[in-house]
Amino acid sequence: MQPNKLPLKYQGYTIVLQEVPDEISLAFNISGCTHKCPDCHSKYLWEYKGHYLREDLQRVLSLNKEYISCVCFMGGDQNLEELYDLCKEVKNEGLKVCVYSGANDIEIFSSFICDSVIDYLKIGSYKQEFGGLNSVNTNQRMYKIVDSQISDITEQFQKPKM
Repeated sequence: MQPNKLPLKYQGYTIVLQEVPDEISLAFNISGCTHKCPDCHSKYLWEYKGHYLREDLQRVLSLNKEYISCVCFMGGDQNLEELYDLCKEVKNEGLKVCVYSGANDIEIFSSFICDSVIDYLKIGSYKQEFGGLNSVNTNQRMYKIVDSQISDITEQFQKPKM
């Protein structure tokens, strides 16, 4: 564990259909977010509380694995070392991995990309004036990673105007 980095905690999980294109994802809501975006819709995740993710991951996966194709870590970049290990653990289970981060710099995830421990990465702080991934003006980006090659798939979240 990195010095001064607290173990990752989560405040819940759910199976979701819209966070990762063409995947049925088990999404963990990781607490202790350090980004604290002013217009955040999940401010309850700013506080560091909940269950230890490392302790519960295998149990939760075993309960849900037959229903999902991907695990989505919503946050967790406050402890990249542990997040990396958890992503690797999920990949070893034969599932895809997505990380949603409020970070604005893709470079902090370079080892995740080079080592192929993630398949999808959403980065960017939430700024209400730009909107989320479904807005053509968004500052957030969603990437698909295949063999360490990065493709921007943000437009898949944006429906054409009728």
